Amino acid sequence: MPLVARTPREVFHIVQDHLNRTLNKVLTHHRLEFTVRHAKQEKTLLHFQDSHKEAVAISLPSSAWRLYLSFGLQAIPQGRDYVLHILQYAYRIQQTPSIQDEAEVRFEYVSSEIDPSARWCRHHVQFHRDYRGVSGDFSPSKFHIPTGWVTIGNVIHFLIADLGIPPLIETWEEELRQSEEQFRVWTSREVPE
Repeated sequence: MPLVARTPREVFHIVQDHLNRTLNKVLTHHRLEFTVRHAKQEKTLLHFQDSHKEAVAISLPSSAWRLYLSFGLQAIPQGRDYVLHILQYAYRIQQTPSIQDEAEVRFEYVSSEIDPSARWCRHHVQFHRDYRGVSGDFSPSKFHIPTGWVTIGNVIHFLIADLGIPPLIETWEEELRQSEEQFRVWTSREVPE
């Protein structure tokens, strides 16, 4: 069953509260904030912000890594209620606070509502341009490698398991499992484990 609420603001607050609860239990004490981007207030951008309300990659505990999360959300009218629709997301793992700097890894999704003429895979992962490995002309930052639906839980798991970021609680895997299950319900998607 998708996430349904009485107002767009309520839809956005439910998502914001859920994501912040998961992030604050498992990874960081920073909180995602939203900005309404549409005259009817049916669209918003949810992301980490600095004290000037600018988008920023936040520092992670005991690490040189930083994380930027961004969600483009829409509340679509359905009868007397509103239903959550995810328009886009960006999860960036990088070493600087500025989102203008190139990330080492970024997971992105861009819906056809945001860019109807996009020629790349809508769900993709990209790597920093200085990646070396396959051949001299291979640059993963130029590719949009298909990944399928990527959730925050997938990214948090990657940060803890692969990059060694210490979780805030020992039961982090169970917290992520519960968060993933909630998103399966809200988005009516099969989120791969």
